[in-house]
Amino acid sequence: MTLHEEQERVQKAINHSLAHVQEDPWLAQRVLANAKGEEPVVKKISTSMILVIVLLCLAITAIATGIIYNQDWWWNNRNSMEKSDKPELYEAVMANMVENPEQIQCEDDQVQLTIQDVSWAPEADIMTISFKATPKHPNQDELHSMWALDTDGSYIGEGGSVTVTDDSEDRAMHWLWRTDIGLEGFGGYGHIPGYGPVSDMMDDRSMHLLLLDYTGTNIIINSDEVENAVDMFPMESSMDMFRTNASDVYFVGEFDLSWLREEYDQEMRQRAEETPDMKDYYEQKIATAQAARERMGKEGITCVLTYRVVKYTEGMDDRDLYTSGGGRSVQFIIRPKQ
Repeated sequence: MTLHEEQERVQKAINHSLAHVQEDPWLAQRVLANAKGEEPVVKKISTSMILVIVLLCLAITAIATGIIYNQDWWWNNRNSMEKSDKPELYEAVMANMVENPEQIQCEDDQVQLTIQDVSWAPEADIMTISFKATPKHPNQDELHSMWALDTDGSYIGEGGSVTVTDDSEDRAMHWLWRTDIGLEGFGGYGHIPGYGPVSDMMDDRSMHLLLLDYTGTNIIINSDEVENAVDMFPMESSMDMFRTNASDVYFVGEFDLSWLREEYDQEMRQRAEETPDMKDYYEQKIATAQAARERMGKEGITCVLTYRVVKYTEGMDDRDLYTSGGGRSVQFIIRPKQ
C-alpha cells in the first residue's frame, strides 16, 4: 500500500467515526462564553467525544509513523521533478515495481540492510532500487550516510584550517552535514539541521558513529557465486542517500539498462572505431553485455549489492576512512514481471 493510499484509509476511518457523533450544542455555548470573557461551564466530556479524541490521536500517530521511505515516496517527494518531466519513465518504473525481493544479507554485526523494492523496466532502459539500513545496536551505534561527510568537497586534510567556521575551501577537519528527513529549517554551522565538526553534529556524541557507503550493484553471471558478479551498473548512475530523524539511512538508485538492447553492441563497436586506443575496453563491454543478456531467464536475475560500514573516530587515517569496512553485501533476485 502506498503512502497516499494509507493516508486516504486513515482519513476515511476518521470520517466514519465522526459521523456517529451527534452535534453538541454545549461546545458552541462554551465558545461563545469564552469570547465574552465569561467563566466556562464545567461539564463532563461525553464518552463519544473521548472516543473521537482517542481515534484522532491514533490516526495522527498512524500517519506520522506510517511513512515508508520507499521508491513510491521518493518519486513523489525527493524526485518529483523527474517524475513531472518524464511521466512515462515514472509509469514504467511503478508498473514493474516489486517489493521485498528475495534476498540474503551477508553476516554483518553492525547494520541491518534490507532491499525494500526493485523495478526492472527494460522498456524504459532503467532499473531502480531502494534499501533501508538500520543499526543493529541503536543503544551504542549512531548510523549516518558516508555521503553526509564533507558534502561540499572542501576538506583538504593537512595544511588546512582547524578553526574555520564558514564553508570555505581550506578546511583540515571533516564536517558532517545534517539534513535528515523530518528536521525543519537549516541552522548553518554548529546547528542541527546544519553542518559542523563530526562529533558536534551527532545526536549523541557518546555513541559510536557508523558511516554507511554504497559501493555497487552487480549481476552474477554464469554461476551463482558472488565472485562471478559483473558490474553492469556504473557508479555514474543517478543515486540518492538520505537519513531520517528515526536514525535510519536510505538509498535509492537509478541504473541504465540500455545494454540489454541488441543495438548496444553496435554502439560500442562504433565508439571503438572512433577511439582505437580504447578498442579493448569497448570489446570487453560488448562481451560482458552479451553474457549478461544470456542470464536473463525465467529463473530471475541474481544480483549482489555491496556496501561498507566505517566506524568513524576523530583523527583516523583517511585511507582507512575511504577504504575500510568493505566486503559486505546483500544478494537478491530480480524476477521481471511478464
